[in-house]
Amino acid sequence: MDVGSATLDRSSLVDFAKATASLVVVLLLWELVTQLELIHYYFLPPLSDILVRADSSFASLTADGTMFRHGYLTVRRALIGLVIACVLGIVVGVLSARSRIVGWFWDPIIEVGYPVPVIALIPVFLFWFGSGDTPIIALVVVGCFWPVALNTRNATREVDENLIWSARMMGTSDRELVRKVVIPAASPGIISGIQIALPISLIITFVYEMVAGTAGLGYLEIQGVRSFDSVQVYATLIAIMILGFVLDRALRVLRHRFLAWT
Repeated sequence: MDVGSATLDRSSLVDFAKATASLVVVLLLWELVTQLELIHYYFLPPLSDILVRADSSFASLTADGTMFRHGYLTVRRALIGLVIACVLGIVVGVLSARSRIVGWFWDPIIEVGYPVPVIALIPVFLFWFGSGDTPIIALVVVGCFWPVALNTRNATREVDENLIWSARMMGTSDRELVRKVVIPAASPGIISGIQIALPISLIITFVYEMVAGTAGLGYLEIQGVRSFDSVQVYATLIAIMILGFVLDRALRVLRHRFLAWT
């Protein structure tokens, strides 16, 4: 290994240590406070019990497949709804920005719908669809549509008119103009909307599973509450945090690859 590579590795380790130092401190304080029994075990078990030592720890639930099974259902529901919302949101956002008639129709709907707390619609979707995958995915679509559509519309409107004029001067058709000029130019804003929608999809899925689910991480957590198993509750929370972190980092990697030119 040359000197430059060693220096780069040390720099990366230092940056990682700085970025995670506060998290490590919090986790150590968690373990210390609970081991000293300053907080009752039911309210906050030791981190070591949650991770490996207890019967319903993160390690045991993972080893017997429970965490994978429920985690898969949660991620599948969230991502299916997110993909559908992205397709609809991008189409509506671009059309709202490029068409006066579509903009006249959708602009007030987007502005009014975006601030509405989607969680409040859970009882409505329970009436309509009951339990299962369909209501969860449908609610994720509704909740994630607004940030994607709003960011897409705003990003499309901010595309440099010089790019559009240049493309038209070269004989580009309206369809090719949108596909080859407008959407690529607006893609940073579009992906920002998707990044906003990603945690929303997980939150909606998790909450719906808690309220009316028969499987998934939300259901697993509420089962821990019902059985007074606080270790299972916190183990499930750790699982959803890990999933959210992994999905967010994956989206960041995709953003970097797709937008390397920005």
